[in-house]
Amino acid sequence: MVRFFHILFICTALLLPVGCAKKDKPAAAPQEQTPPLGLMTVAPDNVLAFVAGGGCDNLKGAFEKSILGRIWNDPEVQTFFNTATEQLLAKVNEEILDANEAQFPSIVLDFAKLAINRPIIAGAAMKESEDGPPVYGFAILDAGEKKPEIAAALDKLEALDKEGDIVEVEVGPFKMHAPADDRGVPGYWGWVDNYMVLAINDPNGLAIKYLQQPRAAAPDNIRQVPTVNDIFTLYVDCQKAADVAKTVADRESASDRLAVIATVIEKLGFNSVANLTSAARFAGSDLLVTESIEMPEPRTGIFASLRPVNLKMFDMVDARAVRAGAVNCNIAAIYDTIMAAIEAGAPGVSAKIDKKITEIQSEMKVDIRKDVLGALAGPAVFYSIPGGVIMEAPGGGFVAIAEVKDGKLLDKALASLGEFASTEAEDAVRINSQPQDGGRTLHTCVIAPLAMMQVMPCWMVVDDHILIASNPVLHKLALARLTSPRSAPKSIRTTEGFKKAAAGLPGDLVYISYTDSKVQFKQIMLALQGVWPMVNMFAAKADIRLPAMLPSLTGIIEDMGPSVQYSWFDDKGLHSIYRGSGVEVSAGSIAGVALGMGIAMPALARTRQIAYRLHAGTNLSGIGKACLIYANDYDGKLPANLEELIEKAELSPKSLESKSKPKDFDGLSFIYIPGQTDNMDMRNIISYENPAFLSDGTNVLYMDGHTVWVKPDEFLRDLEATYKRLGKEMPEIKFKEKTGGSLFSFPR
Repeated sequence: MVRFFHILFICTALLLPVGCAKKDKPAAAPQEQTPPLGLMTVAPDNVLAFVAGGGCDNLKGAFEKSILGRIWNDPEVQTFFNTATEQLLAKVNEEILDANEAQFPSIVLDFAKLAINRPIIAGAAMKESEDGPPVYGFAILDAGEKKPEIAAALDKLEALDKEGDIVEVEVGPFKMHAPADDRGVPGYWGWVDNYMVLAINDPNGLAIKYLQQPRAAAPDNIRQVPTVNDIFTLYVDCQKAADVAKTVADRESASDRLAVIATVIEKLGFNSVANLTSAARFAGSDLLVTESIEMPEPRTGIFASLRPVNLKMFDMVDARAVRAGAVNCNIAAIYDTIMAAIEAGAPGVSAKIDKKITEIQSEMKVDIRKDVLGALAGPAVFYSIPGGVIMEAPGGGFVAIAEVKDGKLLDKALASLGEFASTEAEDAVRINSQPQDGGRTLHTCVIAPLAMMQVMPCWMVVDDHILIASNPVLHKLALARLTSPRSAPKSIRTTEGFKKAAAGLPGDLVYISYTDSKVQFKQIMLALQGVWPMVNMFAAKADIRLPAMLPSLTGIIEDMGPSVQYSWFDDKGLHSIYRGSGVEVSAGSIAGVALGMGIAMPALARTRQIAYRLHAGTNLSGIGKACLIYANDYDGKLPANLEELIEKAELSPKSLESKSKPKDFDGLSFIYIPGQTDNMDMRNIISYENPAFLSDGTNVLYMDGHTVWVKPDEFLRDLEATYKRLGKEMPEIKFKEKTGGSLFSFPR
């Protein structure tokens, strides 16, 4: 498929803030925009799944009021982002792209910025089909008054392809564009009035059916999906998807395999799921995400293992916690459900797993299902303490408290597991058990590298609870709260933040998580500040000049409220809601990107080299195939030189050029060893990339047709052996000298 056909899909996934950023000049008052609901009326029939976006034109006002919007539009953030982007794009152009590809990133980004401002829907739908897949993909963008700009950007994207790669096709009454070589997967894109449409496997134009005459209302199966003013909405019709799978299985004579899959799904409790929906929107300063899994009662499988959570569990949580959560599930039942599903789907595999579990349990002297999982009652609460708030535990840590049905049985089982771990680790792991008041025992796991970072996991069975903590200090504090709740300091449940987040929650919660976003964001920014010098150091080595400091965001941080995420059942199914600033995910992602940049910077300089290495290997492989074609026509003889393959074996002249060859290098890209036939020793070398401009090794084509990258010493040995078998004198071979390295040459 031509490059452009892939670009359109990539563009739809670019980040929302790029389109919602403030502009330097105030724009004219926008006309009324079409919300995603309008796209529902032009969506094709029998939609299986879709994702829809409201477009930044509609969301800009709400985005700018949110915490995420304020962060993005902060002048320091914009300066930081623009500087970093400019530097990274310049490095990509220098290290990865050829001169004729230099405009590629900017053209793609320009198109994406325009497209993301407008409402879009993309998905899959069912269709009648005798032989091909009974499903097709579609994407519809409502360009509105931005059509001239988007169309111009689209023309630039198409211009990136070579002449002849894109052809004009007729789809119904419309002229569309399509790849000249669709490789068996037909696709098209183009315009219908103000709608830009892209479709795959839709030769009859089902995706454009309603673009000129929209329906009065959305189709029944997606009518109830909330989409107005959403950042995005995701919808999956699970029952229709199952129908498609059945159709394909029947056609491919795979009904037996589908029946096995259906049995596994039923065991897990997913067979009754009607549809999945997820939507995100801005609500004041917060980000609001709603999710639903529609399923009728009674619930089975894994879903039947979820039970109501009591908010009183948070009385056991320290008020200084930055994050706290509670869940109530029957872990033993979930284990049984998963094992039953494996047995139903793959009895042979299930038997092997059972045998292996039995062997391991015999060594550990513990029955995991009975002694550990079966001893847990279900309700559990967990929380994390940030660094710097407790003097005795400056690094912070985590605590988990779970109710148990048989404390003695669980304590004995965990002790056996500790002994087993110590034995297997050969003293790299040590379990210390110390008797405490009240007949309890404190178990501490000591692993030297973790202990140096003040991480020493410890646990204790306390009456009808098990208390686990990441270090003894937090364990001691949590134990005092658990055993003497009245005399303990205030719990997180008494804080204003928790009260605000927990107000108006539905009944029958099966999960809840609370986060003090302000404190957590400060912690993340502190971590980023700590790692940023390292990122800058690696970037400087790659000649990338990133900003020396990260944005402070002090004023915005102080306005952050708490966030809460919770799930509950009702008669329609399982529902989940997240409400908060959204910085937990966003800042965490930024931290991951920063660390990733630090790791990736040294490799960036080698990216182009590796790409060229693969390209040269592909060229050599093509040369090998052309040699076989030539030998077949000339009684097994290989050509006198590679140039003969162009005329007599239809080899492209470009195949004789290596991208690794410097522009000022006058020699050949590939060296050929003439005078061979196709029945000679399969270990012989036919051709290889010129070592004169390489240092780490070279691509080599062998007589058996395989091509591989070979290090210098191994290559020189194989080459010497080839010339010896041919009875010829081996020429002098020199590899390019490495900077600060040695010169490989032969003879030596």
